[in-house]
Amino acid sequence: MQPRKIGLYIHEVLYNRGGTEAYTVRMAEALAGIFPEARISFVSECYAPSDYAGDGAFCGLLKERYGVEFDPGRVGLVPVRAPGDASGAAPGRLGGWLLRRRIQGASRGFGLFFYCSRGYLTFRAERNIAIIHFPMRPRGGLLRGRKDRHFMASYDAFLPNSTFTQGYLEEYWPGIPKDKIHLLYPPIAPVPDRGLPKEKLILVCSRIDAAKKLELLIDAYRGSRFLHENYRLVIAGNNASDTVDYWEKICAYASGGDVELCPNASWDKIAELYNRAEIFWHCKGYGEDDPYMMEHFGMTTVEAMGAGCVPVVINKGGQAEIVTEESGFKWDSPEELVACTEELARDPELLSRMSRAARERAAFFYTDSFRERLRGILEEQLSD
Repeated sequence: MQPRKIGLYIHEVLYNRGGTEAYTVRMAEALAGIFPEARISFVSECYAPSDYAGDGAFCGLLKERYGVEFDPGRVGLVPVRAPGDASGAAPGRLGGWLLRRRIQGASRGFGLFFYCSRGYLTFRAERNIAIIHFPMRPRGGLLRGRKDRHFMASYDAFLPNSTFTQGYLEEYWPGIPKDKIHLLYPPIAPVPDRGLPKEKLILVCSRIDAAKKLELLIDAYRGSRFLHENYRLVIAGNNASDTVDYWEKICAYASGGDVELCPNASWDKIAELYNRAEIFWHCKGYGEDDPYMMEHFGMTTVEAMGAGCVPVVINKGGQAEIVTEESGFKWDSPEELVACTEELARDPELLSRMSRAARERAAFFYTDSFRERLRGILEEQLSD
């Protein structure tokens, strides 16, 4: 089977940017290479006609945000008219039902369709595949149990983004046949080498929301006299409309001039920071027992490693399977975070050795490898 029309549903792609959106964009890039004759469409909400200016502008937006260039003749957006706005306010029961119906209806006519967001939506393409960033729990009960069974039966394949995620998918949804589950690490684009010298810079790059616990990292930086005097701390990431309150809190928390905030940076700016930074920090999941509140893979960690940043990240979730002993440090407490970072910063030979190992480890997750793994999965799924 060679699908002529491929669709990918991603929630509010016009308004959000982060790891989930980057995954979807790079999956579309891989699909364009696997199926060179196919038309590829993002399906997503649009709150006002003026928000969507055509496929050319949409492809330009993707290039600016993610560094991926598409031909508007082959790649575009199917905008789904949504009630309300992108402020995060719920559209109400009726509005939500109508929106779900529109999104599901938009999948008709596609030969192959990917569900790239979280939730329980089902679609009506010829073949349907669910990308599992992290599994929702079954709803349970008599009526809801029927919906759970419908969800499991509606997909030809489920693709978890890490062994961490796969373990919880199999635990939460034991009714999914094992032969429908295929581990597929996210596609990571190599960060362009700008030939820039490394600087005494610690980089944090993530969506700016409370789950990322940015205050902890600021405290760790300020709590180390050595790091504070010898390194800059830069926090870069997307400040979405539904995280304005947290963004304002972080602005106040980081005031004083010793922490640099870089919100809504372009891919070009992010690539520059990756090139300049020596060390990368990440701490989502600290103090949490709920696996949903942990990082389920860690795309920015791999991006940073590919640019030679040594990761010093929390020993939880998908981060634990990304970083090896040779390529970085994993910590369980803020004290360990500071100690590991100071050890790196005080030992140029160790920093250099781990930087090389980080680049080598990152290559395992690059888009070329992703495309070939995806090709193998699709050949199996589309063979009959």
